[in-house]
Amino acid sequence: MLPTENFRQLGETVELICAWWNCRLSPPKNGATQYAITDGFNLAICELLERGVDILGLCEVARKHVSHLEVLLEDHNLERYKVLDLYAGGKSIDDFCLIYNSDKFSAAIALDSANIRDALTNTWLKAGVFAQLQFMTGEKLFVGLSHWQSRQTFAEGSVNRLRLGQALRTKVTEFMDESPSSPIILLGDYNDEPYHDSIVSGIGASRDVEFVRKRPHYFYNPYWGCLGPREGTFPQGSYIHTSAIEGSGGAIYDQILFSSHFLRDWRFECAGSVVGDISMLESEMVWSDVSDHYPVLSHLVRN
Repeated sequence: MLPTENFRQLGETVELICAWWNCRLSPPKNGATQYAITDGFNLAICELLERGVDILGLCEVARKHVSHLEVLLEDHNLERYKVLDLYAGGKSIDDFCLIYNSDKFSAAIALDSANIRDALTNTWLKAGVFAQLQFMTGEKLFVGLSHWQSRQTFAEGSVNRLRLGQALRTKVTEFMDESPSSPIILLGDYNDEPYHDSIVSGIGASRDVEFVRKRPHYFYNPYWGCLGPREGTFPQGSYIHTSAIEGSGGAIYDQILFSSHFLRDWRFECAGSVVGDISMLESEMVWSDVSDHYPVLSHLVRN
């Protein structure tokens, strides 16, 4: 479960807390149903940041929501957080923004996306977008945000789902080649679970720490740990739409993946968790009024 103690009270150690949330405001499809910003949405954003999150990736947001977030942060004395607008409209929408802690990162810039048109099928693959953050030490951190096409568009196990992972891997390889010492974090709603070929073989992600240490071009995926039975009322998955609940209680579509740098230089205080304990009491709402996804969170400490 998500630790409840103050994440900052760890002496002089350097921490990094990453979170990802599909907040369901603006699905990335022209003509799709748009949802109003609710008190529950505002509460969830502020709650995550007040827990000490340093990097928060969001999808299903539009440009107007980026403007709202900037005002929200100022109104709640969260000015240390900045919003990087990664939204792109048009026929194929990229529905992202990145909130980051400017006390930890001195700069953030948008980079080229990993989206491609597949040469064999002529299909548009929305693999993801990238940003580059810079730690105060000058060290670069690459962050990828993905919201892959749904299973209504590309069926489970289809070759296009594998190609989404391969397209993301191609962009990752570029960063690894040009800056091999820079860590990479991938945040995403992949509409696939940790064990699917698109994640394992497409991106190249493993649950095995020692395997990734020996093969540093792989990613470590701690969200395999969210696939087992959960205690009490803790969520069975990050995606809780009725289409995913039957027979399983949910699906782990939302994941955070870490390049092998983090297995050498950092330790995981909380490798991967579904954040299901944000109370909606103040807004008199239930979580399903806010989103059909729960946030996910990982908490690291530099060795």
